[in-house]
Amino acid sequence: MDAGWHIYSQNVKDGGPIKTSFTFAKSKDYTLVGKAIEPKPVTKYEDAFKMNVSYFEKEVVFTQKIKLKSANVTAIKGSLEYMTCNNQKCLPPEDVNFTIPVGK
Repeated sequence: MDAGWHIYSQNVKDGGPIKTSFTFAKSKDYTLVGKAIEPKPVTKYEDAFKMNVSYFEKEVVFTQKIKLKSANVTAIKGSLEYMTCNNQKCLPPEDVNFTIPVGK
């Protein structure tokens, strides 16, 4: 992330910013094991939302465990929705499609 900007946790209460969320393409070749895991976020009060919010600065890695049901899986596809803000403004939420290759 660019200096001064942050993205929000997957666990933001209603009334706050758009929380980070993942949507995985449905497939009979794999299943998700639990939900995406995130590291411990920074939690601070933000005047813009009049509440404590949890977010990440500089970089963050989310982890999703997947159980393969087929040897034919070459990639896991899905989308990520997130919102980024700095101490002056927020950008509109953005959806980004992703493809993660599956190594054999």
